[in-house]
Amino acid sequence: MKLIYSIHNFLKGFESLEFVPLFLTRVYLFYVLWYAGIGKLDTFEKFSGYLGTLGVPFPDIFTWLVIITEAGGGALLLVGLFVRWASVPLLVVMFFAGYLVHYQNGWPHEANGIEFAALYSLMLMILLCFGGGKYFSLDYWVSSNK
Repeated sequence: MKLIYSIHNFLKGFESLEFVPLFLTRVYLFYVLWYAGIGKLDTFEKFSGYLGTLGVPFPDIFTWLVIITEAGGGALLLVGLFVRWASVPLLVVMFFAGYLVHYQNGWPHEANGIEFAALYSLMLMILLCFGGGKYFSLDYWVSSNK
């Protein structure tokens, strides 16, 4: 039993490193979201037309909203500023991307399914609940709760 307590206490020590996976999650999501948003600038008409075929009203306006949300939200995640606030509209984009675009293709990402949208949503929910983390997040440095 003493061995189990020792292992438990050792593993509990990793709590002090909680900022590392939060930072790495933010960096990963930045890369994905930034390039998804910026990439839509090059294919604006194609993406807007595709939204129109899905029945989205005002597809040009929603295309701009998606670009701003993905690129701007990704940039905020990278620097760790307003992480919880940025996660909410990004979750909305992920929901609609999963529902409108990927759902009918099933789960696997190889079939353009919802796997990645679900994974990114899970990562965003973690950031929504835990924030940007300590030290590598501007939210931490501007917060009075250090």
